Formats: sequence, structure tokens, C-alpha cells
Amino acid sequence: MEGPMRYINPVYKRELKQTARMKKTLVLLLAYNFLLACFGLLVFYLTFDQEGRLNSSVEYSAILTLYMVMTGFEFVMVLLIVPASTAGSVIGEREKQTLDILLSTSISPLQVVVGKLAASISIVILLAVSSLPVLAIVYSIGGVTLFDMVEFLLLITVTAIYIGSFGILFSVCCRRATIATICSYSAMIGLVFVLPAALFAVRFADLFRQFSSYSPAAFGKCFAGKQAILLLFNPFTSFVSMIRSQAGRGISMMNAIGSSGDLLYFLSQHWYAASLLCQLVTAAAVIGISAHRLNPMSKRLGRRR
Repeated sequence: MEGPMRYINPVYKRELKQTARMKKTLVLLLAYNFLLACFGLLVFYLTFDQEGRLNSSVEYSAILTLYMVMTGFEFVMVLLIVPASTAGSVIGEREKQTLDILLSTSISPLQVVVGKLAASISIVILLAVSSLPVLAIVYSIGGVTLFDMVEFLLLITVTAIYIGSFGILFSVCCRRATIATICSYSAMIGLVFVLPAALFAVRFADLFRQFSSYSPAAFGKCFAGKQAILLLFNPFTSFVSMIRSQAGRGISMMNAIGSSGDLLYFLSQHWYAASLLCQLVTAAAVIGISAHRLNPMSKRLGRRR
């Protein structure tokens, strides 16, 4: 067992052992899956009950609504959990006065950052994987394939890495966990909500001036334009693109993006893969910056200059 284990990041291995021994991990898993199961069964009952009353028959394509609701619930949970779990990771070592000792070993600052990030998002990925039996309710009825579930797990993993990288950066730069947590949630809100809202508002104001008054045509083109390429860095559009390909929803938004030229049309057809790639590259850059800021040698060189 020691042979393969020696290749694992030592910081991640230590954090993983501590997390596995904590009782709150088991409680969190039980509570999360219990709430998700209750939530899913409630939506399942309401969906089929409404279909039976309105149409006197059950339309099994309505199960996609249940899938959208449950995956949306998990996606929101990732956005809420990751900033809090990553923001205090490095600060915790600093408060326990073990960070300097950790950096004085043969472990590099990059290994510390990557290990802390991996340990922080492991619980999120564990929650997503443990929820697969609940999502299997949808899979057993039909309309959702096994590949769709793999795509969803990949989206959850990349989103956790992307959002978590900013949490690690603030954990390195800030001295207090409260400030780091606020900054992490602010970055998440800015990337997920403020960025598309700002692009929408700027584009809508420009189109409003062109049309001189409100019109459905102006509203429908608000996500068009070359600036829409910035939405590649928005996890919500990745989720919308995934739902579009799996359940046929969210088409109008992606079509508006694709109407802005050949490049954006190509990206709109492959938005899921392109957005995840952009977010992974951004996360790698942020992790590199975090490792540089954590490196005590870089601080000494900066002081000499």
C-alpha cells in the first residue's frame, strides 16, 4: 500500500486522513443525500401528479424536469460550499503556526496549494458521487443516459476546481479567515452572477438605443455580440450548455450567442467543452499565482528589490 501512496500529494494525503476520521463528514453525507432524496421525490411526485391531472396521462419526458431540478440543486450547493471550504485552508495552517514549518520541508509551495485545494473540493466531489443513486431514479425511467451523468460529474469537478482556486488565492493573500471567505464569495458571485448581468445590461442598453424602445427583438439579442466570449469563464453558462444538450433546454440563450459570427457559432455548438477548458486554464493560472505568493523566497526577493 505504501508504494502507490507515496506518489500522492503529502498535504492532500494528510488532509484526507483527517477528513475521513471526522464524524461530521459522515453526518454531512447523510444529511445531504437525505435532503436531496426528499427534494427529488417531492419534485417527482408533483411533476407526475400534475401531468396526470392535466393530461389524464403521464408524459415520461417530464422526468427531464426532475433531472434539471436535481442537478441544478447540486450545482448551487457546489457554488455555496466550495468558497467556504477553500477560503480557510491555508489560513488555518497560519493560525496554527504550522505554515512556516510546512514550507521549511521538502514540500514545495505548489504542492501545498494543490494539496489544500484537492482536500477542500474532495468533500464536494464525494457528495456529487454519493448522490448518483438518487439521480439513478431519473436514469431508471429514461431520458438521461449514463454519459449524461458523467458529463454532470465532470462539470461539478471543474466548477469546484475553478471556484476553489480563487478561494485558495484569497486564503494565501488574506490574514483572516473571515476576510478570505468574504472575498471568495464575492469572486464567486462576480463570476457567476455579476459578469453575465453586466454583459446583459450593457448589451441591452446598446440595443435599446438602436430600437429606440423596448422590443422582444432587442431583448432576444442581449447575449449576442463579441463580448459574449467572456461568458466562457462563467460556470452557469456551462451548466446551461450541458442542460441544452441533455434536455433540450436553454436553447434561446445559446442561439443568441451563436448568432454573433462564425467563431461564436462554433463555440456555442461546443460551449460545454470550450468553457470547461477556459475555466481549467484560469484555475491553473490562479493556482500558480497562489503558489508564487506563498513561496517565502519570492517575498525575500521582492524585499531586496
